[in-house]
Amino acid sequence: MRVACTVHYNGSAYHGFQIQKGYMSIQEWLEKVLFIYFRVKLRINGAGRTDTGVHSVGQVIHFDLGPEFKLTKDELDAAIYSMNCMLPKDISFVHADFVPDNFHARYSCVQRKYLYRIIRSDYRLAIHNNCLWVRQPLDVQAMKDGAKLLIGEHDFASFTKEMYSRKNEITIRRIDDIVIEENAPRINFYYSASGFLHNMIRIVTGTLIKVGKGEITPDDLEKILHAKTRAHIGDTLPPFPLVFLEAVYDNYKTPAELLVI
Repeated sequence: MRVACTVHYNGSAYHGFQIQKGYMSIQEWLEKVLFIYFRVKLRINGAGRTDTGVHSVGQVIHFDLGPEFKLTKDELDAAIYSMNCMLPKDISFVHADFVPDNFHARYSCVQRKYLYRIIRSDYRLAIHNNCLWVRQPLDVQAMKDGAKLLIGEHDFASFTKEMYSRKNEITIRRIDDIVIEENAPRINFYYSASGFLHNMIRIVTGTLIKVGKGEITPDDLEKILHAKTRAHIGDTLPPFPLVFLEAVYDNYKTPAELLVI
């Protein structure tokens, strides 16, 4: 039987979601507690490979249990409750359900949603230390105008690590929407797409902030996009304000109240 789970985590202490030799990851912890509970080694697959320091309220994983396990939904919920007792406080299972055998957390995902959080204020606000602080004034309308130029299917080679372009990896992605919401002092950048390149959201957000500061124009974004080189963009923004909000599927749904941050 195949099981899908939604996972919350604060990524500050971890080297991303995926297992990496010599570093502690979210996947390593999840597989560790699955082994302790079920007494068999289970490999999980995730909807997205979040970077070091990135958080999640909508990460979805799946794993397979052999025919010797015949769990009811109540027993599955009890298992999730027990495994949460073994996890560190910054990682938790929040939902689980049985899914069809052809379900795949990564390949069945039809849309991924992320949030990047900033604070625009003259002085640093300690209570908002999970957001990027921007001291300079920002033209929110200019950022929205620039974001519109990135919606659709494009080659986003300019908005990822240069190594991907050098290795001739596919850098074409489809952005379904970018919504910028201002609720002073917060400005939230919401991204919806089929998938994202490594560091792509952090680079896109950093470029939109440059538009907001007046350092480049919205029209410059189109030129940068067509250049297909990282050389025309500034630094990658830090990971701590980035949250994986939701993985969308046709046959698995995380309750909406669990996707709030």
